Amino acid sequence: MIEYLLPPTVGAFIGYFTNYLAIKMLFKPTRPYYLLGKKVPLTPGLIPAKREKLAEAIGKVVKENLLTEEVLLKRLNEEEVKKSLESLVSSFLKEVSQNLELYVEELLQKVDDKPLKQLIPPELVLQKEEQLTEELLKKLHGRRIKELLPPSLQKELEKFLDAKVEELAEQLIKEVKRPEFRELIETIIRENAQKAKALFPLIPDNLIETVAERGSLLLTELIEKNANNPQFRAKVSKTLWIKLQELLQKEVNLKNPTAEKLKELTTDFLKGKTQELFNRKLKELPKVRQLVREEFSLAAKEFLKKNGDEIAKVAAEKLLKVIEKELPVIMASLDVENMVKERVNALPIEEVEEIVLKLIKEELKYITLVGAVLGALIGAVQIIL
Repeated sequence: MIEYLLPPTVGAFIGYFTNYLAIKMLFKPTRPYYLLGKKVPLTPGLIPAKREKLAEAIGKVVKENLLTEEVLLKRLNEEEVKKSLESLVSSFLKEVSQNLELYVEELLQKVDDKPLKQLIPPELVLQKEEQLTEELLKKLHGRRIKELLPPSLQKELEKFLDAKVEELAEQLIKEVKRPEFRELIETIIRENAQKAKALFPLIPDNLIETVAERGSLLLTELIEKNANNPQFRAKVSKTLWIKLQELLQKEVNLKNPTAEKLKELTTDFLKGKTQELFNRKLKELPKVRQLVREEFSLAAKEFLKKNGDEIAKVAAEKLLKVIEKELPVIMASLDVENMVKERVNALPIEEVEEIVLKLIKEELKYITLVGAVLGALIGAVQIIL
């Protein structure tokens, strides 16, 4: 019985062992061995010995069959990828919106040393200034001044006038007491008396001097007395208030030469200030910097909040189109073949063996079993023969 079982059993063992050994020799040994100065045959194993060619072959297979432009384009146009990209952009926009001030501050720090004219086109701002000035003047023309001033400001003007009446009275008293003021009054009276003498030559010169001296004295005393009179101050205050109301009721007229000159002066002033600002660095303009930081952050955050989903959808579509258009350049830049080749060569041979075994482990197991079966069959045939 043993003589019938032994040949198939030995044949199966030999077939299994030889196939197992052959498979192992694909990876082992990992380095060459030498005997008496000569390299031992079949060292290193097949895959370690042909590693560079294997890496090159894998890179070529990946480039020509796996990561081709056609495969990537087809994948990019799948609805799942589009939704994933849209979700990615949407998440990014939400993160930006939540930390917008930090992003704006980081951006401003990078451009702090640049003149403002390098960040914002001066021509655009000047053009907008002219347009805004023109539109503002058009809106002002024909309107009453009272309509242009808020009620609170009108009340402040009235309070200001009341306060200034007291100051004017005090200032008037001081001016009257100055010798220069009295001399001015004497001169005015003397000049008018000289004109009277031209009509009445009999008036003596000493009378003119007396009138000038006495008249200036009386006038200054009269002004000083009235300036301290509460009734006089009340009349002045009322007069100023009436004049203010008359002024507020006047219509703005911007169709006369004076208004045109004012418009020209305003435009020139704004241009000069704008040019001065644009020649300065951003960090030298803390108010402008703060305005940009706050207003831009607020406006952008509100815009993203209201239109985030639409922006994400449009951005995802545009991004896909850009990727599709630039895919040949991207593939050339990536150089997939060399990238895979370098990666495979960089891996330890043990990892390469593990990767290959993961891919064909089942197949190798069946190869060894087939070897055992064939060995057993050969043993059985020998018994029959």
